[in-house]
Amino acid sequence: MATEKQIAANRRNASKSTGPRTPAGKAVSSRNNTRHNLLAKSFVLKSECSDRFEAFVESFYAEYNPSTPTETALVDTMATARWRLIRMSNLEAAIIDYEYSLDQEAANLNTPARTTLAYRRASDCGRSIELMNRAETRLQNQFNSALDRLRRISRSNPMSPAL
Repeated sequence: MATEKQIAANRRNASKSTGPRTPAGKAVSSRNNTRHNLLAKSFVLKSECSDRFEAFVESFYAEYNPSTPTETALVDTMATARWRLIRMSNLEAAIIDYEYSLDQEAANLNTPARTTLAYRRASDCGRSIELMNRAETRLQNQFNSALDRLRRISRSNPMSPAL
């Protein structure tokens, strides 16, 4: 889930957008809410806020202004990968915080040492941290690949906005 700071930064970036100017762009823009809502149903957990997700996705649309179905798919991939990366970070923090809270024997240690022990315990007790790290790598690769492809398309299409 995106943090308040990230959402605020995305909104600032989105506010710089002039929006669609052509009739075709306006038609595409009018369907954004439906598209974002469908994405939200696929990627947003019940414990997450679908309105925040939709604002998050919209900030990507405002920044990259996709003009073709392919560009739209790439922007969707970037937004959903980034959302899921943020979720992975939150899950990892929750696991380590949980382990931290369980270890009363280490209460006399300083915070970095106690956190290190909690991280070690979380890593040793199961494969969740390892699996999350793999998922983070996969999601970061998805994001980077979509961004690279979007940039290549943009450079080869004079009608696309410059990235």
